Amino acid sequence: MTDIGVYHAAHPLKVVPPARIRALLDAAKQHDVRLLFFDESSFEPGQRTVQAMVANPDLPDNWLLESHPLPDIVMNEMPKLPNERSPLEQKLNRLVTFTSHSIHGKMRIQTELSQSPLWSSLVIPTVVYADIDNLINKLEQEKDIIIKPDQGRQGKQVVRITSAPDHTPDHTFMWRTNDTVLHVSSDGLQQLVQSFIGEQAFLIQRYVDSTTDERQPFDCRIHVQRDEQGEFAVTRIYIRYGESDGVTSNLEQGGQTAEWTEWLRRHRAEIAEPSIEQLPQIGIQLAYDIDALYDYDLDELGLDLAVDRSGKWWFYEANTAPQTREHEAERAMHTIGYARYLAHRHHLLDHLPALDTDQTVIGLLAIPAAEETELIFVEACSAVARLHDAVVVRIEAKDIFYAQQRILGYVWEKSEWVAYSCPYPDVLFDRLKKRGIASYSRLYSELASIPATHELKSGSMSKMHIYRLLQQASDTVRSSLIPFYESHRPGQVLSFINQHENTVLKPDTGSHGQHIFNIKRLANEYEVYDQSFLHTLDAEQLGQLVAMTIGQGYILQRFVDSSTSEGYPFHLRTHVMKSAEGRWEVVFVQPYVAISTYRKVTNHEQTLRLSTKWSWFLNTEYGQQLDGTIDRRVRELAQAIATYLEPLLQRRFPEVAIDLGIDKDHNIWLFEANFNRIGNSFHPFEVAKYAIAYAVSLANPS
Repeated sequence: MTDIGVYHAAHPLKVVPPARIRALLDAAKQHDVRLLFFDESSFEPGQRTVQAMVANPDLPDNWLLESHPLPDIVMNEMPKLPNERSPLEQKLNRLVTFTSHSIHGKMRIQTELSQSPLWSSLVIPTVVYADIDNLINKLEQEKDIIIKPDQGRQGKQVVRITSAPDHTPDHTFMWRTNDTVLHVSSDGLQQLVQSFIGEQAFLIQRYVDSTTDERQPFDCRIHVQRDEQGEFAVTRIYIRYGESDGVTSNLEQGGQTAEWTEWLRRHRAEIAEPSIEQLPQIGIQLAYDIDALYDYDLDELGLDLAVDRSGKWWFYEANTAPQTREHEAERAMHTIGYARYLAHRHHLLDHLPALDTDQTVIGLLAIPAAEETELIFVEACSAVARLHDAVVVRIEAKDIFYAQQRILGYVWEKSEWVAYSCPYPDVLFDRLKKRGIASYSRLYSELASIPATHELKSGSMSKMHIYRLLQQASDTVRSSLIPFYESHRPGQVLSFINQHENTVLKPDTGSHGQHIFNIKRLANEYEVYDQSFLHTLDAEQLGQLVAMTIGQGYILQRFVDSSTSEGYPFHLRTHVMKSAEGRWEVVFVQPYVAISTYRKVTNHEQTLRLSTKWSWFLNTEYGQQLDGTIDRRVRELAQAIATYLEPLLQRRFPEVAIDLGIDKDHNIWLFEANFNRIGNSFHPFEVAKYAIAYAVSLANPS
């Protein structure tokens, strides 16, 4: 029989509903598990024991108080974020494996999913409430919005605000909760908002009309849990619906539930059948993608989706510890099955061979579910490591056994990955690059004493920050900077556009070719191309577009026409790496050519990009060879940029991908510099040679 703890700081038997306790006990009996219920005061860290309440097998609803060794796995009901735990609970967490983990606020999840090509169209446009002005601006754009707390639960403090169609000074906005409808002026709205919001963070979200013909609001809850194999499975899908003209459908706010397939067939008949087929897989994939944001495995999520009057699905939010009062038995089977899986996994290292540590151990912190090109690169690193009397151990964040201070690692042997029980490595080769993200703090804190190849914080580096740093560099570097301006004053933005005639408005961080506008000044109007549609705007309309970007992290640049002789846009990915001797060297130059003469962004998801050899590109476009004028200028510029930035960024990094363009006069321009998640589709072995040599140099400093 396997012992598994059930923990809550105030004791689970006092705070967990009796129906859930009974369901957990029934499921535990079927899985041959004994549950130990205990609280913070029952935990003895010195002896590693707990004074636990255990169900009496002979007398239902009777409990025995018993002393037991601290179980390896503990189901922590109502999980907290790490910084919310008491010191004693933090100690408990270091000694055991908690099954449940909290996620961060709704905005974090919205932001991450909005940057995903798979989910961006599903995410409802959302911004953080800053002040009444940005709320009014959002109302002017959307006409109908929702405000809700970033850390809200159970539908509490959710308000719908609508711009009234018959604007008068005293009747401008409609304020609605589930039980209140108010017609207010602008001043009245400001007073309501300020008294309502207080100190906590709120979000402003477009209102999605997910209602029936009787005006009942509804959403679709997909409850996803990890099962006894440790994989996500759908526990239940159901509809939640509220009163007519209500704002929320949450059960705690008076909502009710309905069977989801029949509901969709009745209220969204045109999309019911494909939705019934697709929603379970959407729920599972969403769960895995949200789970990938954390260095621990999430055990369950409640995913809320809405479907508007046109039949389009929208993602509302994700919740941990979702309401399950109507399906406790189904939840309990997955909950106990997953805890039992973790208990067996906890002893997995006992049955694996121990890694021979006579060689230098390079712990390659890998990207979960990586693309094929990344896996090929890791294999190349494994081969190169053997030439350095080193071994690459592929690690995922979930494979670090903190209590045992060992790792479940994989070594490439005879064309397959073989599992080993491994000590902590001599050097950390960080391909995951999640440093600085709170949900990965435990991982990086645990491995902090190990030298790491990459120490920069996670995320895309601000283009504006890099451009400003380079303004103080040598003349060669400064001359490659495209004239730029941060979008924060509408008048100066318009002046910049008029001055340069052909400009680009783009996000300061990230983008992956998204949300980029080419703006061209004509005689009396402007052409604005959003990479899909060409718009012709007058000065007032352009001013409105510019105003929408103020405060949203956009920058302006003069447009550089980097295109081939046949008019195809291109950029040069110049991959610069640190050698074992500490020099920056260009490993390769990779031309990317967009097979589109009208879309000017080579990395847009709808643009077909082709790549060719640098030597072929040089010869075809410029009639030059390697080590010719352009080749030398490209390499020297990239090396100079990396060399200049390294001391200014004050953190170690092993590589930087510098994207360059060349205009019709053969001037070379810096588009951007990439430090995180640098792709490597065509040169795995060349990059591996530098990466491994540099990692070994950190592990064995001379």
